[in-house]
Formats: sequence, structure tokens, C-alpha cells
Amino acid sequence: MFDKLAQKREKVKSTPDPATETAPKQRQRKATGKRSDPNYIQVGAYIPVELNKSVKRRLVDTDKDFSELVAELLEQWVESKTD
Repeated sequence: MFDKLAQKREKVKSTPDPATETAPKQRQRKATGKRSDPNYIQVGAYIPVELNKSVKRRLVDTDKDFSELVAELLEQWVESKTD
């Protein structure tokens, strides 16, 4: 009885796990966008939840994304500080 259990256990141990043998997934397409562009850096900020909701609602009606809006506003702010 125990011999059969031990044999089954050895078979399980000797059978390689198929998940560990699979090759790592390769990128299907070329990396594009701001994340892979060396001219951009990711930054973060804490803003009130309601402000974030309002901004996202208004961005739906425009052709800009959040990153473009933040970049535009920061450029305006920098310009105003250099005058």
C-alpha cells in the first residue's frame, strides 16, 4: 500500500511542471507611446477625488488625455513664473 503511494509521489515529483517550462512571453508588437518614449517621465500627484472626477468628465469631451492636460498646465505655469 505505502509502496504504491511512494511510487505515485515519485512520478509526480519527476514529472516537470508544464507552467515552469514554458518560455517567457515575448512582446507581440513594438513598444510605442509615452511609457517607452525617453522624452517622457512618469510623475504622480495627490489631488482630491472630486477634482479628479470633474477633470476626467471634461476630458471625455475633448481630444486631450490627462497627460496632455497636465503638461499644458505646467508649461503655462512655468511661463508665468519666468516673466
